[in-house]
Amino acid sequence: MMESKLHEAAKAYIEHLRTQGKTERTLYTYGKDFEQIEAFFGAERKLTSILVPHVGKFFKSDALLKLQNGKERAKPTVDKTKRVLRMFLIWAKETGRIDKLPLPKGTPMGRSVKKGDKKNDEHSQHSAPTPAQA
Repeated sequence: MMESKLHEAAKAYIEHLRTQGKTERTLYTYGKDFEQIEAFFGAERKLTSILVPHVGKFFKSDALLKLQNGKERAKPTVDKTKRVLRMFLIWAKETGRIDKLPLPKGTPMGRSVKKGDKKNDEHSQHSAPTPAQA
């Protein structure tokens, strides 16, 4: 198994999203999420060394929950960063970079769509318009 470092894997993940036709805007915001993730875990951190307790700590950390100026980050922003990390880790497992998903119990795993929010999960496969939208 190749040892992936967080920063390299994050770059590969963003490239993967680009090949799937994600917009530059989406890729840019994901890049910003990874800046926070790397600030917490370290860019050179081996993916295989990121374990459930570390992810749990990140989910409660100031790196995630607070802005540079110490103010609380907005909940939708926090939720999006968590979602990006979750999708990244699932991708890392699917591509053989890690063996186990280091996600704490209770991490929302679904591709659930919140009511009225069709674009909740950028990875959702349900992009075809429903008859109601057509």
